[in-house]
Amino acid sequence: MRPPDYKDILDIDGKPVTIRTMQPSDRDIEQQFIRELSPLSRYYRFHTALRELSPYMLDRFTHVNYPDEMALIATVLDGDDEHEIGVARYARSPGADCAEIAVVVADAWQGKGLGTCLLTDLRDIARGVGIKHLEASILWDNRRMLGLARTLGFATRSVKPEDDHLLELGKDLD
Repeated sequence: MRPPDYKDILDIDGKPVTIRTMQPSDRDIEQQFIRELSPLSRYYRFHTALRELSPYMLDRFTHVNYPDEMALIATVLDGDDEHEIGVARYARSPGADCAEIAVVVADAWQGKGLGTCLLTDLRDIARGVGIKHLEASILWDNRRMLGLARTLGFATRSVKPEDDHLLELGKDLD
């Protein structure tokens, strides 16, 4: 099933920012976005050191299997070129009512409310397809993500005993 065409325009620091559904044609801007993240931002997102997405990951990330997966990207225009500055996604097992989420915002755009907007929009879409719970695993020292999650009502549910560097966050969507 094709994901719904979702689009929202925000004003962040006087610049128009578009939040929209990820499309297969976004391969190039998704790869460029990941390449331009700082090594720390990439590490916080993927929990490993990587420079760019593998061809398999790039296909998976840009070919959304809605309603079990959804990805929203935030973009700005640079002349005639669209430039990705953030992405939020959920993924659930078919038929499950719980989904894992992830979000990452370009370093220059962090702390401006973009992550909040992306996750709020993603939460509303998830709720609309019957997802009742969102969860995320984050590195214990990812203070920005922890702050964002707390702002949106996520609670620290547990520290995984096998890996004391990960925190488990969760939020019921009542």
